[in-house]
Amino acid sequence: MRKTLGLLFLSISLILTLIACTESDEVKYEAKASDFEGEGFERNSQRIVVIDDELVIYAAYNNPESKNKTSIDKLLESDDAVPGEFYEKRYKNVEIKTQQDMYFITADGLSLTFKKTGERTVTDEEGMEYYTGKYPEE
Repeated sequence: MRKTLGLLFLSISLILTLIACTESDEVKYEAKASDFEGEGFERNSQRIVVIDDELVIYAAYNNPESKNKTSIDKLLESDDAVPGEFYEKRYKNVEIKTQQDMYFITADGLSLTFKKTGERTVTDEEGMEYYTGKYPEE
């Protein structure tokens, strides 16, 4: 009886371990380079979009004292942005590589990473979410 209970416990543990491993490897939202085309993604007064071979960032640089900075805020800071001003930055030779739910964006002098966290949501390296009004094609 004790041996049977031990085998039963071992079997259940093995099944639960296999289920947990399978779920952790599963990618819920697959990243596609085309996600950044068209409308791109937006957060408050910041938008990132691919137009032809350019990565275009439209952004207002609002609060340099904020603790919740986006990757775009940090990019503007590195260019000595002036608070309250609106910027349009264009980067040529954009390339977006994807791996599962991750986007790796490079362009002339720029490197950004995003993670697809919802059907219409990406999160930048700072943990800030951006949204798109574009619904996924089915």
